[in-house]
Amino acid sequence: MPLILDGAMGTALMMREIKAPLPLWSAAANYENFNEVVSIHKEYIKSGSNIITTNSFRSTPRTFRKAGYSKSDAIIKSEQSLILAIEAANIARKGRSVLVAGSLAPLEDCYEPSDFPGKNIAKDEYSHLINIFNHQAVDLLLFETMGNFQEIKTLLEIDINPNKKKWLSIVLKNENQILDGTDIIDVIRLAYNNSVDTLLINCSTIQNTLRAIPTIKRHWPGKWGVYPNLGEKMPTKDGYIDRKINDVDIAEQLMFAVNEGTSVLGACCGSTPDTINIITENLKNSRNR
Repeated sequence: MPLILDGAMGTALMMREIKAPLPLWSAAANYENFNEVVSIHKEYIKSGSNIITTNSFRSTPRTFRKAGYSKSDAIIKSEQSLILAIEAANIARKGRSVLVAGSLAPLEDCYEPSDFPGKNIAKDEYSHLINIFNHQAVDLLLFETMGNFQEIKTLLEIDINPNKKKWLSIVLKNENQILDGTDIIDVIRLAYNNSVDTLLINCSTIQNTLRAIPTIKRHWPGKWGVYPNLGEKMPTKDGYIDRKINDVDIAEQLMFAVNEGTSVLGACCGSTPDTINIITENLKNSRNR
């Protein structure tokens, strides 16, 4: 049975009428609505998740600078957000057999791979974040929604705590390419050469996700997983999904990945604890047939 990843944090916050505006998105919730973040993690665990992701997608100095903070204050505030994100996940999983994945996202907009700031800047900024994760209670680092090949390369070359696994999740332009147009096979080769434990696809449409699975299986020898968006198309930059696939349908479509041997299963933008619950129940029912 695959591991079940949690779903979206931003969507769940907004359902509780907690605003998550750009550029910080959900990062401010770690210190403004800490108990709500913990509660959402607990809801995902109750729904069947045995991996929860730290709410640190935008907990970076770069993002806080965009929100108007000075350079020094941006470092302080982003570190506060990051540490609290890790703390919230650990409080939620206490006493349970649940893994915590430390989330690291692209430095700029994850849907605009051309905005990658360059290798030298990225190495400095990611090294700062990874150094924090290296000394915190996370079981693995999840480099997610990655759509720029050079950004992936820069990130994977940074040393991480050898006790923490390295997961890479890519976002797709189509079934054969990541967002910047790089062939998935080239990303697979890079991941293999840099000791990635599990290769995943996230934040992509269910159609592109499922169509890419044969390529992943053919060329990637290790564990793999999927957690697609619930939108029929990609969401807007502020996370708005125009036409959403319902939870029952997404769970049914994800059974293709289960039958193909996925090691990790979940959902991304637009998902809620209800989504994960239906995915989990669908998976259990399939095993009893």
